[in-house]
Amino acid sequence: MTESSAAPAKGLLGSSALLALGLGVSQVLAYALNVVGARVLGPSQYSALSALLSLVVIGNVVSLAVQAVTARRVSVGEDPRRTTSTGVAAGVTITVLGLLVVPFLTVLLHLDAIALVCVALTLLPLTLTGWSLGAAQGAQRFGVLAAMYAVSAGLRIGGGLVAVVVWDSVTAAAIATLVGSALGWVAVQLLAHEPWPVIGRPPRAASWETVHAGVALLAMFTLTSIDVILARALLADDVAGQYAAGGILVKIAFWLPQAVVIAAFPRLSSGETGVLRRAVVLMAVVGALGVALAAALGPVVVPAVLGHEYTTAASSAGVFVAAGVVQSVAYLMVYDRLAAEDRAAALVVWGAVLLLLVLAATVGRSSALALAWCVVAAAAALVAASAVLQARRGAAPPQPAAPTLGSGQGPGSNSGA
Repeated sequence: MTESSAAPAKGLLGSSALLALGLGVSQVLAYALNVVGARVLGPSQYSALSALLSLVVIGNVVSLAVQAVTARRVSVGEDPRRTTSTGVAAGVTITVLGLLVVPFLTVLLHLDAIALVCVALTLLPLTLTGWSLGAAQGAQRFGVLAAMYAVSAGLRIGGGLVAVVVWDSVTAAAIATLVGSALGWVAVQLLAHEPWPVIGRPPRAASWETVHAGVALLAMFTLTSIDVILARALLADDVAGQYAAGGILVKIAFWLPQAVVIAAFPRLSSGETGVLRRAVVLMAVVGALGVALAAALGPVVVPAVLGHEYTTAASSAGVFVAAGVVQSVAYLMVYDRLAAEDRAAALVVWGAVLLLLVLAATVGRSSALALAWCVVAAAAALVAASAVLQARRGAAPPQPAAPTLGSGQGPGSNSGA
């Protein structure tokens, strides 16, 4: 990899600020797509678009797992090229699985089959992009990484945004997202200056580590994305559209501090002390400010941006933002456990998903606001459980290093690399 722009950024705050520039492009475009979709498509069709976008987020978990494994291994000295075949195998696998569930999702969510096929095919270039991002993240090349995030999002999300405006169609947006994702992967590879992925038998240790990371991240992103799908399934179309509008605020609050998570992860993996505490404090401060601003300005800003018909999101903006804030802290703690290769973390996150499903089916189906409170409760339970798990793991005596990755050794080990 090249050394220009490759010097690791110093300090968590400085690294986070640098990454926030690139991630900001992604987040602004994502919010623009949601805002424009809400205004152009109307509540019923916007609910369909929101459900499709949530499916992309859930499927993209495999990309995030590949990125996390690559970043963790690079952070402890491994050549990122050793995980290229793992990225290819993971991308092909999730794409095939996505295609297999298209008939089921068409019936369950009342969505167009062509749009769902495009979502499934999008997962291959997204997963390959994840490998490229992980190589830069693990080396702490945060300047290059920021540019990669911006370019990838500009092509993928920007394409969907243009399609919504020009064709006023959810299916057109899905097609444009597929094309943009493929172009984005090519552009990211050129920026990364890494070898192109090769087809081959992936290393066993890296494959299992990717599976374990994928299980945990799938649970986390199911928790943070299934709310709009539950709204679509449990609420009337117009009420689901009201929740989808509030879901924009949840996603803003969730994604706003993600630069902190990305900057902290290679430091957590290499065993740097005090990183988790500093990151939690930073995210909590940003989150508290966001909740206060949402509660004060939501009744004015939400109608002006989304339209006056989205009354629930306007009157309860603070609740939706609080849900995203708690989810973002839980996300950081999940990554801390991934850095330590703690397999038990996945069980805790899936427990939170189950809790959300139960709450939504019993309490949340009464209104959009009730469902939002269910999301807050499930995320808060996950934060509490993760804190207990982290404390217990931290108090446990050190374990001897195992001969391969993925067997529970400390974050600084390079076994099996």
